[in-house]
Amino acid sequence: MTPISIVECPRDAWQGFQDFIPTAEKVKHIKNLMQCGFHTIDAGSFVSPRAMPQMADAQELFAALEEAREQSGTKLLSIVASEGGARRAAEFNHIDAWGYPFSVSEVFQERNSRKNIEKAIDDLKLVKDLALQSNVELVVYLSMAFGNPYGEAYHTDLVLERLEQALLCGADIISLSDTTGQGSTKRVVELCDLMKIHSPVPWGAHMHSTYEEAAEKALAAVSAGCKRIDTALKGYGGCPFASNQLIGNMPTEKVLSALTYANLPHNLDPLQVEGAYNSALQVLGRYS
Repeated sequence: MTPISIVECPRDAWQGFQDFIPTAEKVKHIKNLMQCGFHTIDAGSFVSPRAMPQMADAQELFAALEEAREQSGTKLLSIVASEGGARRAAEFNHIDAWGYPFSVSEVFQERNSRKNIEKAIDDLKLVKDLALQSNVELVVYLSMAFGNPYGEAYHTDLVLERLEQALLCGADIISLSDTTGQGSTKRVVELCDLMKIHSPVPWGAHMHSTYEEAAEKALAAVSAGCKRIDTALKGYGGCPFASNQLIGNMPTEKVLSALTYANLPHNLDPLQVEGAYNSALQVLGRYS
């Protein structure tokens, strides 16, 4: 059986913290993560520092990770929410993938990127052109894929519509994003079943969850065919543009325990993960 790919997301873990985490501490933590066997690390975001001050050091952070990437089999991913962000990311040859947030919800697309869906599609096409020139994978996150808290219409047909638009723009990987933690295990299975039918490219899930529900959601996704799951140690983080209350990420340690209990294959080294967990407590615990 193919091992489940675990994508660790320190970028998502600290993006909502008000106090700026020193770049050196971020770099040290990411270097610890790169020894754990993660498939990919979502390490930073090339966005406006006015919109997200915690990401103001993206260029310095990725510059400091070049040697670590050369010595590790773990890929590095950066979020780019615009063509301009992609151009800044393209300065670093050791970034393997770019993640673009593309929302099922018009309201959230505006809140997250100050673009409507139509403009986001145009922007995504430009980002794809740059990705091809830079030889990086384009991961398109279908934000608000599991529900809508803004009173807009929601149906899985809308998710499939966004999926088709993302594919036409050249997405290499699709990630279903439960931005506000609304996805029940039933909805997780429903969407994963649809992805098995409709997605010709690899796909995964970036779910937000309460700490108690994380293991159940992870196993539901895997049982329905999901081979890629995004996590963050201790469940830190969440999207500051989604709602007034951050919903944490899927805790890595809970997902790892669930996969181990279910005897499902993965590539994580439990001892290294334990060390990185302690690193997360030291680095992020002081700022959360």
